[in-house]
Amino acid sequence: MLRFCPLSRIDGQKTFVIMERKGDKGNGKQTQKRIAPPQYDEAFKAGAIRMVTEQGRPSTEVAKELGICIDTLRSWLKAAGVQAGQADRQNRDSRRTRELEAEVRALRKQQAEKDEVIDVLKKSVGILSRP
Repeated sequence: MLRFCPLSRIDGQKTFVIMERKGDKGNGKQTQKRIAPPQYDEAFKAGAIRMVTEQGRPSTEVAKELGICIDTLRSWLKAAGVQAGQADRQNRDSRRTRELEAEVRALRKQQAEKDEVIDVLKKSVGILSRP
């Protein structure tokens, strides 16, 4: 029969060693070490949630940058009352809106410059066409 024995490590993560009981040694099973999932403090969780909600970054990108599982981040977002898919969708929509607004500003600027050039050309044609 196997049992788990916790060991503490220097880096703070818990390691569990699967140990065999005295009567089980003859069956050829090997012992394995398993690392318990890391425990994150509330400040770290809140920072990750802010990165997704306030900064408008995709949750997959945030999870990859922080080195955490995407499912972990989604569970934190769910616990905070924010749906990960909804936050990502809102972030994409707001990013797309900003891009479109910037494009509209650039096009209006180009149109104003072209209108100025057309006005100058009209005036020059009027001057040159006089007898």
